[in-house]
Amino acid sequence: MGTTKVLLIESARNNGRTFSSSLQRKYEVAIAHSGKQALAIARDMSPQIIILDADSLRTPGDRISIRLRDQLGELPIIHIKSEGAERGQSVADVMLYLPFTIRKLSNRIEQYAVKPAEEAAPRETGPFNLNLETQTLTTPWNEKKLTPKLIALMQLFLQHPDQTLERKQIMQQVWDTDYVEDTRTLDVHIRWLRQAVEPKPRKPQYLVTVRGVGYRFGIPDVVEVAEVADKSKSTEASPPTDSQVKQKKLAQKADQTKLTKQKSADQVDQADRVESLKRVSKRATDPPPTSLAESN
Repeated sequence: MGTTKVLLIESARNNGRTFSSSLQRKYEVAIAHSGKQALAIARDMSPQIIILDADSLRTPGDRISIRLRDQLGELPIIHIKSEGAERGQSVADVMLYLPFTIRKLSNRIEQYAVKPAEEAAPRETGPFNLNLETQTLTTPWNEKKLTPKLIALMQLFLQHPDQTLERKQIMQQVWDTDYVEDTRTLDVHIRWLRQAVEPKPRKPQYLVTVRGVGYRFGIPDVVEVAEVADKSKSTEASPPTDSQVKQKKLAQKADQTKLTKQKSADQVDQADRVESLKRVSKRATDPPPTSLAESN
């Protein structure tokens, strides 16, 4: 699993406790000592997951997690807090509270690790094609690269088409937790997934909310839309019927008759104008009449 890139944020003064040495045995690890430094490293490294050791920094880390989310988008975050601490306003994908073993931390990382090639075969349902190797979701209107968490979420929906999945069920299977008091993380990931799934994310048709319950992914709706589109195309390409041909010919004949009548009327008007001009010209050339006095 050495291809997985991990960005670890921990204090430079770890007082003998650090996760870096253990993590470096399995992953490619970069270390930052502040949120600002982590953002700079992330832009060059492109990590697959961030581990925020807020306990070592002697801070709740909530603001750091929010800033990381705002700047790095969907990148998964594991937030480590001290024993007895509250979740607070953290937007991390996974919360871990000390003490815990390095194996538990490694298991959480594995959820976001790159899948082996033999497990990365494309998965296609209706117009949706999820390729685990390239980590992309392809639709007729879009192609998006997904984070490991969004891939896990999409896989869950593809495995249960047209079924309403409860929030608790989704949290258990995707986030491996029973904590459902605050599902903002789920809602945010649903919004991100809709950007890949929906042609109009603000008006979801396929990944819909079932109020008070959870979410439902509907494949038949997509197929129905595709069939309607195909029918529309076939209608446009179909040849005209005999009735349509006959009506077209009658319309053309009527137009021709109208044109002929207009031409005849124009010819009559032209002849009248010529005759009128001749009369005017004749009057102009005739000698003026002589008066009686002049004749005497």
